[in-house]
Amino acid sequence: MSIINGEAMTTDGARIIRRLCKHWSHKFEVQIGETSGVIQLNDVKVTLQAAPDRVAIAMENPSGEVPQRLTGVVAEHMQRMAGPDAGLEVTWAAPTA
Repeated sequence: MSIINGEAMTTDGARIIRRLCKHWSHKFEVQIGETSGVIQLNDVKVTLQAAPDRVAIAMENPSGEVPQRLTGVVAEHMQRMAGPDAGLEVTWAAPTA
């Protein structure tokens, strides 16, 4: 099992999570809450939780590694959902097993 955690500083987290979940809902299984979302990207579960000043992100693969390329895919999509003027940056911690 592998987990990669990240965060994005924003006061608009709930809106970004809703937009991202709706964007991927046509292709993947998603769950959307008031301030949270879960996206099942094949074997990797992406959990998003909004706080007043950030979005916490956890990517978990219970049966193996989380592909490193997914950090870029998730970050890029979050930036697109935030909008071009938001300047959203996602920082990632080292993967844990």
